Amino acid sequence: MTDRYQIFSAELGARYSSLPPRLKQLADLVSSNPDDVAHWTVSVLAQHANVQPSTVVRFTKTFGFKGYSDFQALFRERLRGLASSYPERLQTLRTPDETTHSTIDLLTGFHRAAATSLNTLQEKTDPLALDQAVDILASGRCIHILGLRRSMPVARYFAYLLLKMTIPHQVIGTESGMEEEALLTANSNDAALIISYASYAPKTIELFQKLEQRGIPIVSMTDNKHSPVIPKSGVWLQVSEADFHGFRSNAASVVMVMTLATAIANRRGSL
Repeated sequence: MTDRYQIFSAELGARYSSLPPRLKQLADLVSSNPDDVAHWTVSVLAQHANVQPSTVVRFTKTFGFKGYSDFQALFRERLRGLASSYPERLQTLRTPDETTHSTIDLLTGFHRAAATSLNTLQEKTDPLALDQAVDILASGRCIHILGLRRSMPVARYFAYLLLKMTIPHQVIGTESGMEEEALLTANSNDAALIISYASYAPKTIELFQKLEQRGIPIVSMTDNKHSPVIPKSGVWLQVSEADFHGFRSNAASVVMVMTLATAIANRRGSL
């Protein structure tokens, strides 16, 4: 995440309580959907926030931007930073004199990102949605788990927890190239947990759609309401992970799957 974006986010948080209602609506939207703001036109952003385009322009100028293009450039800059390669991300850790951060500096940075993720999870998790998610997953004959790329370790840890609690499950992975065959045993008596964040893995979206076509009840863990893996049931859990120089935490995701696994076991009487 760029320093400019971090500065803007901090200012937005500091001034939020003093903003007029319409500008608060915009603040909520851009904070929750930074990836989308990088692509939305001013009219699309206004439509999603239920305000006039002129209000969007007023919002940008309130925070010192010349206009919407200048404002959007900040979000595009952030997105480019997240999409950079790992060698490029490592380069951002270098200080102006070309030395690297000390190891304790790295620990501090990653700790802060993880703490931010966990605090956001606590503040934004909808208790009703969480209970609905547990109901769906606990009712499944078998829980199918899908999480690729950065989400794969989280999916595997969820599977490990279910294994220890003797809850039937299946990880849908791509290592063997047999993911399509794995779906053949799935039916409407099962349930599925999809874990996917921007930029969403195309294979995850494809397999998610196949699960929906088979009528399998789905719960999604994702980062915003415009995510392509929101199920038709509308049951999803918002998990937003902070990053440190482009290296994104999985702290909130791990806590969420620990919560789900334990609650599912309680609901099924496995504990």
